[in-house]
This record gives sequence, structure tokens and C-alpha cells, in this order.
Amino acid sequence: MDIRRDLPITFEAAKLARETLDGWLSDLVGDETASDVRLAASELVENAVRHAGLETDDVIRLSGVATEDIVRIEVEQPSPADDVKVVASGERGPLEGGFGLRIVDQVATKWGVRPEAPGAVWFEVDRDV
Repeated sequence: MDIRRDLPITFEAAKLARETLDGWLSDLVGDETASDVRLAASELVENAVRHAGLETDDVIRLSGVATEDIVRIEVEQPSPADDVKVVASGERGPLEGGFGLRIVDQVATKWGVRPEAPGAVWFEVDRDV
């Protein structure tokens, strides 16, 4: 079961991401995990809008995949934000910047950046249903 949506570079993008995930998550995970997934995804989208220096004609791609064991969410932007550049460089020390990646780190089972697409941040949570 997959989901995919392109989001505009506006401050409505995080809200649209949460709305997109709402129905999809309802059959996949419990309420608490769904809330965590929505929060982490919207933080990644908000980071892209605020910090990646994207143009208004760019899009942020939200995608999700569910397996029997996990839900994986990816937020891909055309160019990485500064905090994503730190993670992508392999420097896995204390997270720098704001709270977006800290929230992802707290709610996700694991997360990272795709090396071939450093503007793509993904996270996974265990399914609890």
C-alpha cells in the first residue's frame, strides 16, 4: 500500500501533508503512531519550505510505503536544507538546527537521507496493529 503527493512550496504544505496521510494511516497503524507519523512528516515538509531555498515552482514530494512490519515516509525536495546537509555528509553527532530532525529522531524507529538524493529524508516507524 503506497501513497504519493507533490506539495506546493507554501506554508500550507505541512497541513496538506498531514491531510494526505490521515486517511492512509487510519488502516495501517494505531492513533498514537499515526499522530507521530503526521508530526514527523509535517516537520520534514516544513523544513523544506523554510530552509531549502526552493523556488515557488518547485515541489516537495511526499511518499509513503507500508509493509507488514513498518511504515516508511519520505519527503524529497530538489535541494537539501542546511540541517539535511549535515546529516547527508555523514556527520551523525548532535543534531544541529531546529527541532524538525530532533522530532523525527524521537518518533522514528530509524531515519536517514538517501545518499543518491540528499534532499530526500526518510523515516520508518514500526506498525503497531
